[in-house]
Amino acid sequence: MDWHSWMAAALVTAVPAGLAAQSGAYRTTKNGQELASEVYRWSGDTLDATADVPFATHRVVTTTVYDGAWEPLSYDLRVLALATGATLQHVQVTFGDSVRWTVEGRPAAGGARPLPAPRAVMQNLLWSHLAAVARRLPPAGDAELVLHTFLVDNGMALDLVLARRSGRVTATVAGTAVELWLSDDGNLDSASVASQGLRIERVPVDGVSASRPIAPAAAPALPPGVAEEPIAWSDGAQRLAGTLAMPAHAAGKVPVVLIVAGSGPTDRDGDSPLGVHSAIYRKLAWALAERGIAAVRYDKRGIGASPFEGRQMADVTFGDYVDDVRAGARALAADPRFARVVLVGHSEGALLVLRAANEGAPAAGVVTMAGMGRPFTAVLREQLARQLDSVQLAAYDRALPAFLGDGPMPEVPTDLRSLLNPGVRRFIQTEALLDPAAEARRLAVPLMVLQGATDIQVSVADADALRTAAPRAEVHVLAETSHLFVHAASRDPAAQAPGYQDPAAALVPELVPQIAAFVERIAR
Repeated sequence: MDWHSWMAAALVTAVPAGLAAQSGAYRTTKNGQELASEVYRWSGDTLDATADVPFATHRVVTTTVYDGAWEPLSYDLRVLALATGATLQHVQVTFGDSVRWTVEGRPAAGGARPLPAPRAVMQNLLWSHLAAVARRLPPAGDAELVLHTFLVDNGMALDLVLARRSGRVTATVAGTAVELWLSDDGNLDSASVASQGLRIERVPVDGVSASRPIAPAAAPALPPGVAEEPIAWSDGAQRLAGTLAMPAHAAGKVPVVLIVAGSGPTDRDGDSPLGVHSAIYRKLAWALAERGIAAVRYDKRGIGASPFEGRQMADVTFGDYVDDVRAGARALAADPRFARVVLVGHSEGALLVLRAANEGAPAAGVVTMAGMGRPFTAVLREQLARQLDSVQLAAYDRALPAFLGDGPMPEVPTDLRSLLNPGVRRFIQTEALLDPAAEARRLAVPLMVLQGATDIQVSVADADALRTAAPRAEVHVLAETSHLFVHAASRDPAAQAPGYQDPAAALVPELVPQIAAFVERIAR
C-alpha cells in the first residue's frame, strides 16, 4: 500500500463519542519535504477532513457521517484541483446491508458489495480517520482488531490489522505497517511509515495550507501575435478535440506541428489529475506560434473533450492512438492554411508519432521529446525500481508476464493494481510489442531527438539508443533539463517536484529554437 499516492489509504470506521467537538491538523513529510497537510473537525457524529497534496496538485475534501453506534452511514469525497478549485472527482459511499458507491469524474465507476462489520473506508493522507480507528483499541494491554476496509477507487475490500503489543500500536494494510504514537488521552500525536520514509506530526491548524481557501490561479494571457481557435478531426467513430495556435498575422501557408501528449490522462495542455500541472504543451505551442509556426495540441481519446466513442479503454489498443495521430496529420495536411506537417511527440507520445509516421501519416519530419529508446516494459521496470521496495518489485516481476499474456487476468498485488489493471491491459499488451529504436531505424523522414540530461523518467540511454538506431538523426541532450523540459539542476525527485506543478515555469531556452529551426529546415 502506497500511503502517499494521490488516492490510496486513510480510514473511516466506528469511533467513540469522545472524539466529538475536536479539531486539529497534521503534516506529512518525506526526507524533510512536505508531501501533504490535513485539517479536521468533529461536529457531533460528523467528521470533516481536508488534505492538500501539493505534489499531486490536489485537495481532498471528505465528510463522514456515523449512526448512534458509530458505524459509518455515509462517506463523501471530493478531489479538487489546487490551481482552480474545480472538482476532478466526486465519490459517494453509503452503508447498509452492503456498501454501495458511485464515482463521478475520472475514472467514473460504482457498484455494491458485502462488507461485514467492523466496517471501514480507505482513502489517502487523512490521518484524522486513522486516529479515529486507533480509538477502537481498549485503553490498556495488548490487543488486536481486524477492520474490514474499503477502497473506493477500485471497489476492493482489504483487512486492516490494528494492534497494540508491548505498548506499541501499529496499523497494517496490504503488508505496509504504520506505527502510531498516541497521547495519554488517546489522540494521535504522530505516526510513521518506515518502509516509505513518511513521517506524520500534529501541527497548528493555521500553519497548514489545507486550512486556507483555494486561490485559483489567473488564466494565462495569450501572447501578442498568437491567435487560438478550436480544432477537431475524426478517426472513424472517435472524435478528437484540440486547440490550434496560429501566428496572428501569417502571410500565406505556414508549417504546422501536431503535438502528441505523453502517457496516462494527460490533456492537451500537458496537465494530468495524477499530479502534473505543467502546461508544457500549451507553452510549447504558443512559443512556436510566436515564431511563425502553427501548433495543434489535442486531448487524446478518453481525455477531456475527446471522450471515448464506440469503444472503451479496456478495448483500446496502442494502435488506436496511433490511428488518431495519423488522422490528425491527414486533417492538417489537407488544410489549405498549412504547408508541411511535423509530428512532435513527448514521452509516450514520441513512440506514437514514430509509429504514425511509419504507418503513413503525411509528416515531413518527426521530433521526439523525452522519448523512449527501449521497449516500454524496460523503461517502466527501471522507473519502478526507484519507487518500489524489493518485495513489491519482485511481485511486479512475477505478475507482468501473465498480465502481458493472452490468458485470464492474473492475480495482482493490491499495491500494483493501479498499474496492472484490466482497464489498460490491452493497451499495455500492444504497446509492449513495439521497439522504439526499431521504429526510429525505419523512419523515412528527418528525425530530431531531444532529451533532458536530468530527466528522472526517461534517461539519456534512451536518446543514445535512438541515435544508434538512426545515425542520421539530429540528437540534442539538454543540460539540467527535466522530463517536462524545465530547468532541473539535479535528478533528485523532491527537487524536481515543483517543476511538475508550476505552469508558469519557463521551458529551457534551447528547446523552442531547436524545434523551430528543425521545422523551418524541413518545411522549405
